[in-house]
Amino acid sequence: MDPSGSLSFSIDKNRVGWLTFDRPGSSQNILSAAVLDELDHLLSDLESRIANGQMVALVLQSAKPKGFIAGADVREISAVASAEEGRRASAAGQRIFSRVERLRVPTIAAVQGVCLGGGTELVLACDYRILSDSPDTTIGLPEVRLGILPGFGGTVRLPRLCGIQNALGMILTGKPISARRAKRMGLADRVAASHRFEDDVRIFVRDVAHGKVKPGGFKKTLGQRLLEDTPPGRAILFAMARRGVLKETGGNYPAPLRALETVRATYTAKPQAAYAIEARALGELAATEVSRSLVRVFLLSQGARKAVPEEQLDSRRPVERAAVIGAGVMGGAIAQLIASRDVPVTLKDINQEALDSGMRHASALLKKAAAKRVFTSEQASLKFALITGTLAYEHLLDVGLVIEAVIERMPVKQGVVHDLEMHLDRHAVIATNTSSLSVTELASAAIHPERVIGLHFFNPVHKMPLVEVVPTAETSSAALARAFGFVLDMGKTPVIVADRPGFLVNRLLAPYLNEAGFLLEQGTSVGDIDRAMTSFGMPMGPCRLLDEIGFDVAEHVSREMSTAFGERLRSSGVIELLRGEGRLGRKNDRGFYLYESGKETGPDPALKGVLRRDGSPSGANEIRERCLYAMVNEAALALQDEVVAGPDAVDLAMIMGTGFPPFRGGLLRWADRVGLQKIVTRLSEMETEIGSRFKPAPRLLDLVRDGESFTDSA
Repeated sequence: MDPSGSLSFSIDKNRVGWLTFDRPGSSQNILSAAVLDELDHLLSDLESRIANGQMVALVLQSAKPKGFIAGADVREISAVASAEEGRRASAAGQRIFSRVERLRVPTIAAVQGVCLGGGTELVLACDYRILSDSPDTTIGLPEVRLGILPGFGGTVRLPRLCGIQNALGMILTGKPISARRAKRMGLADRVAASHRFEDDVRIFVRDVAHGKVKPGGFKKTLGQRLLEDTPPGRAILFAMARRGVLKETGGNYPAPLRALETVRATYTAKPQAAYAIEARALGELAATEVSRSLVRVFLLSQGARKAVPEEQLDSRRPVERAAVIGAGVMGGAIAQLIASRDVPVTLKDINQEALDSGMRHASALLKKAAAKRVFTSEQASLKFALITGTLAYEHLLDVGLVIEAVIERMPVKQGVVHDLEMHLDRHAVIATNTSSLSVTELASAAIHPERVIGLHFFNPVHKMPLVEVVPTAETSSAALARAFGFVLDMGKTPVIVADRPGFLVNRLLAPYLNEAGFLLEQGTSVGDIDRAMTSFGMPMGPCRLLDEIGFDVAEHVSREMSTAFGERLRSSGVIELLRGEGRLGRKNDRGFYLYESGKETGPDPALKGVLRRDGSPSGANEIRERCLYAMVNEAALALQDEVVAGPDAVDLAMIMGTGFPPFRGGLLRWADRVGLQKIVTRLSEMETEIGSRFKPAPRLLDLVRDGESFTDSA
């Protein structure tokens, strides 16, 4: 066997074969075309050994301590040029996995660590599955998140093994599940303790070989059989699932609907016909623009992890204990995030009432996560126990990284930095969660400015994937590596941003939100503005977003943007007007919308008597052009200012930090598809008709002149 390959095979004295996946030079195994070809050739040898009586069982395992198989090679998915090419690739994988399924000895998948996509489909082709109970062990089919569906037999085998409802729960959401959950739904035959996993695997294999274990699967109740195994029941089940998918996706993502239809069509079909339906569906989805966009977003997120050299990340001091200064909503949420990743954290404030509120907020977030089965109630309690509340700076000496999240006033923040340096280890990193203030100016108050960096989390912290990492000219490479690695450890996506006003996301959001204000002044309604943008794919409209941000925060950021960029980012004045009415947004149940018991009840009709009207309402197309083209223009200006490394970073940050619709591939990829010439022409028209804030950016004009685009020239 090729020693440079990803597979190795051996037979022990008990005639048990051990097939080991171990991709050279990587912490995870992937099922690339080369690995599948390697497996295909190896299966010929295994079939011969089995025919000769040399083997009584086969175990598939991984040499990676935290990963079984992380799925297919995503770059190969992105390279699929046509539906037929995708269909052939799917059929090839199906054929190889069917060979595994047909082996004439029991096959056992021993899964420890991450098992996703094609790895899960390989596991499904085995007769038995034993999973480690380690928290690192998760199993799932995330293909819909790449705009495709499981194409190596997953849509056929999983429903038959685990039932339609359990299978749809995995396939349509793409969310991985724990080993315990896999056992309950029949996907795992046994769950073994991680500390004795190898021993338990050998015991399980012995029991299988001696006929003491029979293949499992999900045991349906009478009600489940009536729903899943009768034509009328399945009609009801699939109709309900379809309504749920449309509600969740708005019809913008074809993969979940196609996956649902594929499961419906294949559930009662013979295997050969079922696999053909699946392969055709995968091929057609892989060739869509939506899939190309989602694959691009995935690759961008993976690339973002490499912005700091791997050797620096590997040599960094890990953060074994952290601290958060300021127990407001953001402080409590950041402390909860840190504790949820099993890192002890100290939450400090100068006010006991504020501290108690921050602790309650952190506790509520953990309980909510437990209610959603992210982890158990017992685990939530243990994680909350990792948060220590205090009013003093003592006991911070062993903290590796501290995040200040106090009020957005420079003198206050500088005072916190000064005080922190008196109580921290010399290697500790001081991070600021400021959304708009200069990190460089903040660091000027430090004795050791090289340890200061910006880590800008987004609200709500537990949902928003992005963290803007903002080093200054004096931030040391060690501090950058430690802070960057910490963001990765927290499960977030880091984007390195220059220390410029508004950083990136807030700077690009400013014209978008400001334009909503100008549209309101003109006479366009809150509902029309928000519907125009949600129908485009935004998770919420700009008015609703301002309610979430809070009018006090929005007003502060708006002043900062106006001071830094002048007339171009001048606020419309709507927020200031509504603030004068005592409105703060969701935080006091009165903003553009009204709220009751935390739930939105609709736009406030009283706004009609508050907002002045200087023109006529705009239609949905004009709303989108004004809000989005202004944002594209500001992105071009930010690129001129070298705020981020390039257009890819803009697209990733806007998706992860604002919810810009991933199916569109990012703000600048979308702009390229619209056509930069069209955008420049419309900006020039709006500059004449509306005002100078729409003046096209030089970078945008240069791209049009040279016949280039943002993402092709990245």
